[in-house]
Amino acid sequence: MRDEVVRQRIDDCDADGGVGDMLHDYHEAHFGDGPQEEEPEASAKAYFEMLEAAQKPLHGHTKVSQLDGIGRLMALKSPFSLSRDAFDSLLTVFGSMLPENHILPKSMYQAQKILGAFKMPYEQIHSCPNGCILFRKEHEKDAYGPKCKASRFLEVDSGDGQPKKQLTIPVKILRYLPFIPRIQRLFMTEESAQQMTWHKKGVRYNPDKMVHPSDGESWKNFDRIHRDKTNEARNVCIALATDGFNPYGMVAASYSCCPVFVIPLNLPPGVLFQ
Repeated sequence: MRDEVVRQRIDDCDADGGVGDMLHDYHEAHFGDGPQEEEPEASAKAYFEMLEAAQKPLHGHTKVSQLDGIGRLMALKSPFSLSRDAFDSLLTVFGSMLPENHILPKSMYQAQKILGAFKMPYEQIHSCPNGCILFRKEHEKDAYGPKCKASRFLEVDSGDGQPKKQLTIPVKILRYLPFIPRIQRLFMTEESAQQMTWHKKGVRYNPDKMVHPSDGESWKNFDRIHRDKTNEARNVCIALATDGFNPYGMVAASYSCCPVFVIPLNLPPGVLFQ
């Protein structure tokens, strides 16, 4: 994590346009004097409620929030490869030095429950070793690929002349990160929500130059064909990019990744091309 994010203070949130702004936008939308146009969907409501609860100070003599304290400790866990037991012991030591009635979690399990609302979901989908199909929908319970007949799971030789035995460990896994919840997060603050409509409402200071993908002929042609979709500025246009790489470099491991990136194109040029 970046240091300025991990060490964020409650009294700095409003100045930094961070957590404080998100909570302010949420309360203004649902408890202000103006009309309530849309009821937030369940996951967004739970996210803001958890965020507000996590902003409580660790104890009565500090401005460090519970969320900030957990974030700092979790940021230490990964680079130093702390085990769960070591992290629990660390929380116990810190807790013993804090005033009574502090709200620092007592275990990693409790800390992860607090951070749970901020996590984005992902799905693990078993894949055919040869890339033929994904074992989902009508193939969800299949043990072999319908075309190449490759085994979905690792197989071991029983050693007694019998056919190989299937384990419960999949040979290949696709990890799918649903992008709709991630795009919804971009509409949770006023600033980022305005940026997501820039492609439609943004001012071009030089209309003769292409400064955004929406200025291109392909985008304009799509708008002419699908006018019902382009009338709503909050609709999200995306681009797909893919590449393959070995995350472990030139080592003996044959492990590889082929990520597919989903890029929202609505954002203004200064944000989109960073």
